[in-house]
Amino acid sequence: MAEEPRPYTRLTRNSAGLASYASLWLGADHLLLVKSTGFMETYARVHLRDIQAIFVLASDRRTWWALGWGVPALIFAIVAGGTLAKRGELPFISGPLFLLLLGAFVWNLLLGPGCQVFLLTGVQTARLPSLVRQKQARRVLAKLQPLIAAAQTDFVPPPPAGPGLETPPA
Repeated sequence: MAEEPRPYTRLTRNSAGLASYASLWLGADHLLLVKSTGFMETYARVHLRDIQAIFVLASDRRTWWALGWGVPALIFAIVAGGTLAKRGELPFISGPLFLLLLGAFVWNLLLGPGCQVFLLTGVQTARLPSLVRQKQARRVLAKLQPLIAAAQTDFVPPPPAGPGLETPPA
């Protein structure tokens, strides 16, 4: 028996926010943004032909996480160094905690700069919370760009409406 094709392709993994998760999926002719709090899920569908622009803005995400991991790592390094120098004993608590925090600090730096991504349509500007690193955003946009261009090749924008907005004859 032939396996049915999947209707959606995952573009991003679940990205954790404050008590919520978000992911981005690609359908046949649209994007699906899924936000989940554990108790409730919300879905937003944006057709590829309706996308007018996608903005990628730099954020201070990496800096704040570096401070969050780096300051405690520095404190535990000082305590571990003091324990080792003063008593000559191995620091059983502060040493492993320092290494753990240092690993998280380095991992954050390796993930690259942070960003915020906004998608603009004719009626809304939607934030894509599952795209938080510039490397990931570039990868997803490289996949989306040809699909958006293909969906908009035969799209003709509607003429302006209202008095005084008619285009003059040529």
